[in-house]
Amino acid sequence: MSNRKDTKEIVDDFVGQLKADLRNNGIQIPTLPDVSLQALFTMNREDSSIDDVTAVVARDTAMAARLVRYANSPAYRGLNRCATIKAAITRLGLQKTKHILLTMSMKEVFNTGHRSIRHRIEGLWEHSMEVAALSMLISLRHRHLDGEVALLAGLVHDVGVVPILNKAKDVEEIVNNDEQLGVIIASLHCAVGKAVLKAWNFEDEVVAVAAEHENLKRDPGDDVPVDYVDVVQAANIESYQATRHRLARVNRLHVPAYRRLGFTAEDPDLHWDRSKKGMEQVSGIFL
Repeated sequence: MSNRKDTKEIVDDFVGQLKADLRNNGIQIPTLPDVSLQALFTMNREDSSIDDVTAVVARDTAMAARLVRYANSPAYRGLNRCATIKAAITRLGLQKTKHILLTMSMKEVFNTGHRSIRHRIEGLWEHSMEVAALSMLISLRHRHLDGEVALLAGLVHDVGVVPILNKAKDVEEIVNNDEQLGVIIASLHCAVGKAVLKAWNFEDEVVAVAAEHENLKRDPGDDVPVDYVDVVQAANIESYQATRHRLARVNRLHVPAYRRLGFTAEDPDLHWDRSKKGMEQVSGIFL
């Protein structure tokens, strides 16, 4: 009698291991770049100053240059251009700087040297950037929301897919079966994403996005203000329009997040600003 496992057994074992990893805090957490971890640690200290954060950012010249460029973008440009890291952080503020640095770091998380999953990781990054850009644009309609937080939340909403792909990369029966891998990702990536963001010590409002963005029946009630889960749910659905993805077939009138965002039956089409200019403006942070 052969001891060789069939595909179903292999898949069942894989899913069982993932669930056990979740229960035992054993998920393989992607590594954030050193400068991001140091900046997070510094900015989370009660006695941290702009000089402290400037010293950390200065260790990565490429990231420092991008931060200065972002501070000089149309959204933040003042009377004078920022010429230094300290001036850029002063203009943006510590909280916005933290969210922007984390956003800039995410490209390294969505990266791999493994050929078997490279195309999926690259596609995931492209999708995440579009959802991030749409999330920021949608959030601008609600004054109590922060555009940079929405951008970051949109970018990491599917971060739970990364550890699943990394675990699957050497399991031929799974990584070469798009349908089977898709089912595994759909069922577990929200729980894995929640574990990843908690391990990174992200704010609860962003962790909730990773955990709940697929729960399209979620309805906290009209007494609860619009939040980042609402925003990212809508952005995620919008990103799949004109594709064959299952979310492209969702009746948006039946999704509470759309009602909470102000979309009604009298407005038959959503017209988020998806112009090339608008998308380039908000996605410039990734460049």
